[in-house]
Amino acid sequence: MLSGPTSSLPFMSLSHRLGAYMKQNKIYIYGKHALMEALANTPQVVSRVFLAKENTDKDIAEAIKRAGIKPAVLGSGDASKTVGDSQVHQGVIGQVSLDKLIRPYKDFVENIKVGPDTALLLLGEVQDPHNVGAIIRSAAAFGISGVLIPEHNQAPVTGTVVKVSAGMAFRVPLVSIGNVNNTIRDLKERGFWIYGLDGEAPQSVSDELFEKPSVFIPGNESKGIRQKTNELCDILLSIPTNSKCESLNVAASTAIALYAWGLQHPDALNK
Repeated sequence: MLSGPTSSLPFMSLSHRLGAYMKQNKIYIYGKHALMEALANTPQVVSRVFLAKENTDKDIAEAIKRAGIKPAVLGSGDASKTVGDSQVHQGVIGQVSLDKLIRPYKDFVENIKVGPDTALLLLGEVQDPHNVGAIIRSAAAFGISGVLIPEHNQAPVTGTVVKVSAGMAFRVPLVSIGNVNNTIRDLKERGFWIYGLDGEAPQSVSDELFEKPSVFIPGNESKGIRQKTNELCDILLSIPTNSKCESLNVAASTAIALYAWGLQHPDALNK
């Protein structure tokens, strides 16, 4: 079982501890890269680190020490119970507090600097955690100022999301929102232009100039953007593709849209 050198609590099974941690709004991340990104960019979100005895990576050891965290031992079999047998954890698992990683919308929006080079992503009921992770990675790559994540009907941030994001979940702000349509209305009042990504839209993403602060909304993998949300968008954008290709998945289409925006806003990459 996972145990810390200074722990005075009775031992309990890892599955019970995992359940308890999830109730406290905590998740596990795994692998050297994800943990190094967390410790380098948002060390305050990492509450514990578990290392296999055979792990002698000096970079990991130094990063943990700088963060003031005393690592616990990752016992034999504990990793498979925590993150599954199929995950490559490299003998490194971190416990992350979602309360510290995901920001409240009100605090975020009242402190963001809004200008022509400001763009946000608002996830529209994206269900696959791999898509969510890939979208977060693209957001970081193209200088997006925040990823807005609904509390309902949306894949939550998990260890898988963080892993697929290649640790970029610790670089781009992740923001919790309540009602999607109310959030859109508020952003419009703050000067944002709302773009819905819709494969059937007549307007091509390559023809848009993106002159105003922008919000991009990728929709659900099978249903797209909800009708009421669709009606609140200022413009619906599509991505021209070969007629032999049925469609792009939501992560790929989002990456292309953000790239198109980035071409018009190269300074966003230097923020």
